[in-house]
Amino acid sequence: MSRLALIALAAAATLGLAACSSDDQAAEPASEETAAEESATEDTAGAEDGTEESGDTAGEAVEAITVTASEMAYDGIPETLPAGTVEITFDNAGEAPHDLVVEELGDEQVIPLIDGGESTTGTVTLEPGTYTFYCSVGSHRSMGMEQTVTVE
Repeated sequence: MSRLALIALAAAATLGLAACSSDDQAAEPASEETAAEESATEDTAGAEDGTEESGDTAGEAVEAITVTASEMAYDGIPETLPAGTVEITFDNAGEAPHDLVVEELGDEQVIPLIDGGESTTGTVTLEPGTYTFYCSVGSHRSMGMEQTVTVE
């Protein structure tokens, strides 16, 4: 083949590949984590009480909340939650280590102990009722790191 024909063939192939792609990335995401982040961003709508309800997970709605722990206080735990799965993003903005435990679930540690400046996520499934969320570190609970939540 002549050199000109090879250049024309390469240009046509490049144009053909460009025409097959799209700006909204219809192809598979680079990783499962990226796909989960994109899905959460697309499916999440904010609510007035600081909670967010994201899209279905196997047909079940998941309530998403963000809880910030600081020195002897939690911020972001709502007074009421809908029954079902709750995904908790936990940011430790304090210096001391903190966790998040649900007393009525046999003192289930929903968020494991993390150091100040760290973040993590955890999930818990709650039936209708009243629950006590608290920090199990030393005397943190008696110093104010406790909140009662009503699940409806």
